[in-house]
Amino acid sequence: MSQITDTPAGMRIRRRTVLQAGAAVLLVAAGPLRAQETPPPIVLITGTSSGFGRKMAEGFARRGSRVFATMRDMERRNAPAAKELRTLAAQEKLAIEVLELDVLSDVSIAAAVERAITRAGRIDLLVSNAGIVVPGPVELQPPAYFQSNIETNAFGAMRVIKAVVPHMRQAGQGTIIQMSSALGRAIDPMLGGYCASKLVLEAACDALGYKLAASNIEVAVVQPAGAYPTRFQSNGLRYWEELLASLGPEERPMLDLYAPHIKAMLAGLEPDTSLDPQEVADAVLRLAAMGFGTRPNRLTVGPYIDGIDPVNAAHGQLQTDMIGHSPAASLFTLK
Repeated sequence: MSQITDTPAGMRIRRRTVLQAGAAVLLVAAGPLRAQETPPPIVLITGTSSGFGRKMAEGFARRGSRVFATMRDMERRNAPAAKELRTLAAQEKLAIEVLELDVLSDVSIAAAVERAITRAGRIDLLVSNAGIVVPGPVELQPPAYFQSNIETNAFGAMRVIKAVVPHMRQAGQGTIIQMSSALGRAIDPMLGGYCASKLVLEAACDALGYKLAASNIEVAVVQPAGAYPTRFQSNGLRYWEELLASLGPEERPMLDLYAPHIKAMLAGLEPDTSLDPQEVADAVLRLAAMGFGTRPNRLTVGPYIDGIDPVNAAHGQLQTDMIGHSPAASLFTLK
């Protein structure tokens, strides 16, 4: 059974009445998980070459959705993954179209979104899933390596959201599900760049949730809380090897200084084979199936729920109190 928790009530940034052009738009308070009896959404998912993204693409398609499964580097590194997904779609007669999308490129994002809109007419649901981890002691990382976590995980996600939102606004409704991590709340000392990227993402999604509510666009964050076995870890080790190769003679003595930390880091990047990535994909499918206006703004999935949910609850209460005393309170009246 999936370990899924409906985020505690104290944590939710409650749906708010947004005053826009003199009209009040009332959004319903978050409620329990339940199915939404509407046609399957048209879905665009980033990062579908493997892991959560691949499983979500298959899951949405098998439930009747038209899916635009996107990934970068389809002609080289991810060519086998793209071919495999296309073959699966053909064999099972699934409505999956695989598109090139690199979250680091505005041009690539615009082309993929435009292709999806041209082909399907709209995007009902964006699942922003693409992400990387570039591990290592912050002191040892060249700035570009630290920054690459933030550039992909946070700025990349915001680029895609920015490209999709105008189409959702024109359609009058939309849903954004952003994949984050328990490490957007808790800090792993050897994954400082990754944790920083997820902290940025969490804050940006909170801000977006307030502002996009006026356009009938919901934002929800999913926080996997466990070392689910995916290519995420092996890719992280590849980035670590690249970082090691880039170090100059003046930096190499620090490897001895950090030797025990690095050993612990490498052990921590070992995937937990007792966990099933399908659990996270199923949680996203259930979240997407909820009625519009009923989704919690955060959903934690995995063995460390009990540690992360209280942090989410405390943050939610602080956020509610802060907005209540903010000059923006007249724009974001909490229900």
